[in-house]
Amino acid sequence: MNRKSHSGVFMMEMTAVVFFFILCAGICIQTFVKADSISREAADLNRAVFLAQSTGEVFKANGRQGLMDTFSVYGQKHDGKSLSLGFDKNGNPCEEDQAVFIADAEFPLDTELALTVKKGRKELYTLTVKRHESKD
Repeated sequence: MNRKSHSGVFMMEMTAVVFFFILCAGICIQTFVKADSISREAADLNRAVFLAQSTGEVFKANGRQGLMDTFSVYGQKHDGKSLSLGFDKNGNPCEEDQAVFIADAEFPLDTELALTVKKGRKELYTLTVKRHESKD
C-alpha cells in the first residue's frame, strides 16, 4: 500500500486562507476607524460653525455689550479688545474649566468681531462679523 499524506498541502492552503482573512479583517478595521475619526471631526466642525454663527448673531443684534451681557455668567476673559467664551460639548455656555469649545472673540473695531472657535488647541473655525449701526 502506497498512501501519500496530503495533509501538508492542506495545511499550507489553510494557512494561506487564514492569512488572507486576517489581512482583509485588518483593512476593514482600519477603514472603520478612519471613518469614525472623519465623522468625529465633521461633528466638531459642525458644532464650531453653529457656535460661531450663534455668537455672531448675538454680536450683530446687540454689539459687544450684548455678548458680555448674554455670556456674562459663563466666565469670559475680558482685556479690552478680546473676549473668551466657553461652551460644553452640546454648545451650551459653561465655565472655562468645563469647556470643550472655546470661542475667542477679538474686536478690531467697535463694529467688527473676529471669532475663532477652538477645541483644545486645534482651531476649528474662524468667522468675521461686521455690525451695521443705524444712525438714528
